[in-house]
Amino acid sequence: MQPEPPDHFHAPRKDAKPEAGTRESSRERFSAREIAQVMSHFDIGVIREIREYRRGSRRAAKLKLVAARGEFLLKRRAAGRFLDSDRGRAAASHKLQHIASRGGVPVASLVALKSGGSLLDFGGRLYELYSWIPGTRYARHAEQARAAGIALARMHGAFAGVELLEDLPLGGFSEPEPVRAMLEQAREKALPRCDAAAQEMLVASVELLLSYLHLGESKLNAKGIALQRTAICHGDFHPGTTLWYGDTLGAVIDFDSARHESVAAEIANACLQFSVKHRQGDNPLDWPVGLDPENLRAFIAGYAAAPAIKLREIAPLVPWLMMSAIIAEAASPIARDGDFAGIPPAPFLRATANLVDWIAQRTRAVSSLIEQEAS
Repeated sequence: MQPEPPDHFHAPRKDAKPEAGTRESSRERFSAREIAQVMSHFDIGVIREIREYRRGSRRAAKLKLVAARGEFLLKRRAAGRFLDSDRGRAAASHKLQHIASRGGVPVASLVALKSGGSLLDFGGRLYELYSWIPGTRYARHAEQARAAGIALARMHGAFAGVELLEDLPLGGFSEPEPVRAMLEQAREKALPRCDAAAQEMLVASVELLLSYLHLGESKLNAKGIALQRTAICHGDFHPGTTLWYGDTLGAVIDFDSARHESVAAEIANACLQFSVKHRQGDNPLDWPVGLDPENLRAFIAGYAAAPAIKLREIAPLVPWLMMSAIIAEAASPIARDGDFAGIPPAPFLRATANLVDWIAQRTRAVSSLIEQEAS
């Protein structure tokens, strides 16, 4: 097992601040006083080492702690608009982690407060502490994709016995109108940051994506998206919310986005995320385009081993839901920040349009592959 890449860990420094306007300048951080106050509510013994952990959302501050009683991850949840709704949603996500664990899904263990419970409400912010999982990233092995499919099926099976939770939001990228609005917001947010050539690329990409959203809405309606049941879903199941020991799934993490959504939509997004070709490097226009068929087959085979839904019935929906998921994933951070995690918006949206177009040309092939593996 390879060690965790060291560039994700950083000692907090008092004498240096990130340069204004950089990606790191917008990352949420803990203060030394805050750490001491928050950790006084937990009993993990003397803390020997503290490191900033720079993975996942920049809006949620995270620390790795080495203490007398083990290693832990401290997280301050990203702040929403209203603390009461944040609190309810956080408590619901903790409940779902316990339910998933009982259903056979490996999760990171929540550490109890001295006063009981696992969610700390302190100073108007919410905190949680997890036992550290020393896993590695998804390496795009077919066996890993299969294990991810099994885990999602077990999670859906475990959640199926739970009544809908009023603190969880309803809906997601399977609803085209919010995605369309988000994409248009992304265009308006990003345009002032682009030169003339980039503006031309961005506008053309957005127009193409909007046309696919319109086509996808028509196709999904015709294929029966309205008949798909809404249930509790993880809401953000992808390689970045999994940790691995080789090809063994060590933990599913980050239940922060749990919601009531179409199960078909969550399966489609997971199929996409665990089979998309590896996109790396600074220039999105150089990224490979398409899905890895072996990983897609493996994921579906894993889910089909203990399905919570009949995959053959949703196969015609999957490629169209994939396209909506891709667009929503790209548009959301650009609408908020004007870029995608520091990547300029124009080339990123061009790469997004390339991937959507690739799937759009192969909708029957994707659906047929799912039907075959689900048989």
